[in-house]
Amino acid sequence: MGLIVFLPNPLIFLVVVAASAFGLVVHNLAQAYLADRFGDPTPRRQGFLTLDPSVHFDPLGLLLLLLLGFGWPRFVPYDLRWKKAALVALMGPVGFMLAALAYMLLARLLPADMGLFPISRGLDFAAVFMVRHAAVYLFPVPPLDGARIAHALGGPEVRRFLNQIRSWGPVGFLLIFLVLDYTGVISRVELGIYGFLDALLASLGL
Repeated sequence: MGLIVFLPNPLIFLVVVAASAFGLVVHNLAQAYLADRFGDPTPRRQGFLTLDPSVHFDPLGLLLLLLLGFGWPRFVPYDLRWKKAALVALMGPVGFMLAALAYMLLARLLPADMGLFPISRGLDFAAVFMVRHAAVYLFPVPPLDGARIAHALGGPEVRRFLNQIRSWGPVGFLLIFLVLDYTGVISRVELGIYGFLDALLASLGL
C-alpha cells in the first residue's frame, strides 16, 4: 500500500508524505551523527549532517515511497570497521523507530476536538510506515542496513554470500523482499516493533 491511497483526503495525504519523507532524513541523520562521533569525517564532508532534504532524498526512493509505501534515501557513506560500522548501520533502523515514536507521541498529544483529527491520523499512518521501514531495513539483504551490519560482523563466508546477493542487483532485493513479505516475516517484525513503541508510550500514560 503506497501513500497515494490517501489522496482522497488531501490533508492526511500531505501529513503522511511529509512525515514519511522526513523519516528518511532522520534515518540518515542518525547514521551520519554516530559516524561523526566515531571520528569518521566522511558524512560531514559530504553534507549529511544537515536537514537539507536535497542532500538526503533519492528521486527513485521517493517515487517508490509514494507508490509502494517503501522507499529509501541516499545512503550515508562512512569508512569505519567492524563493530563501529555495525553500530552506525544499526542507527538507520533506530532512526526510523525514533521517527515513528515521535509521530505516535504527537498524534496522541494533539487535541481531538480542534479540527486536528486529519493531522493526528496522518501522523499515525506515517508512524506505521516508519515501523515498516525499520523492520525491512533490519534484514541482511543488500543494500539495506541489516546487510551492512552483517558485513561488518560476519566472517568471510558471510561477506561472500552478501556480495553474491549484491551482484543480483535490484532483482535479487525485490525477490527476497517479496518472499519475506509473502511469508509474513516482515509483518511479524513490524508488529513486534510497533508493539514495543506502543507499550513504551503506554508506560508514560499516553
